[in-house]
Amino acid sequence: MNKQLLLYLLGIVLLSACKKETIPSTATATTETVGNVTVQNLEFTYLNARGQLKFDDKGQSTSSGYALRMQKDSVIWISVLPGLGIEAARIKLTPDSVYMMNRIQREYAATDYAFLSKRFNVALDFQVVQAILLGNYQANGAEKATNQGQMQHVQQLRQNLLFDYFISSENLKLQQLNVKDQQSGNSIVVQYESFQPLGDVPFAYNMLAQILQSGQISDFNLSHTKVTVSEDVLEFPFSVPSGYKRL
Repeated sequence: MNKQLLLYLLGIVLLSACKKETIPSTATATTETVGNVTVQNLEFTYLNARGQLKFDDKGQSTSSGYALRMQKDSVIWISVLPGLGIEAARIKLTPDSVYMMNRIQREYAATDYAFLSKRFNVALDFQVVQAILLGNYQANGAEKATNQGQMQHVQQLRQNLLFDYFISSENLKLQQLNVKDQQSGNSIVVQYESFQPLGDVPFAYNMLAQILQSGQISDFNLSHTKVTVSEDVLEFPFSVPSGYKRL
């Protein structure tokens, strides 16, 4: 695992996806109405998931197992597990910090979201990352909402980022999110599929993400094999062993 691959694994965390097998829990839904927009977002305290990630970048395909943990509005944590219980990388995101550790090459990074914005040429923050992972809709002040058949189309402009949300009128869940940086032309398209109940809430267990950056396309797919949400406290360890080089 080289530095470039670790950065792409971070990209997978930011644009991750999910698949099947639900274990009911204490998740609840919050139905919000903003203007003409009605959505059902996932509300929880802690989320714990495992699965397989795959990505294809410039013809290079990579797959691995992973463990994902979240504390809503506080922490996103992922451990990359290629096999045999061996951890290759660990990533931890908080509202103001980004931590990455490459165990194969004994390297780590401790930085902020300005680094991510520069690396992916798309402005990102913790709340955007969390919403993408959950398939939640984010209200953001002034927005244009129209009905298109069975879809609600919501358009928002946040500085130089254009957000297009497509929300089903049937299950009130986000089906697709397009984010385009109007300065660089870079874009992210995330599709949410295979909705299954997570507690009382429809949750997308299949999500596909595609990044267009500098004319190059990267495809990501994360498939959960197990996901739970609960009030039980989870840990988010990130301890760098001595001798690791800081990137």
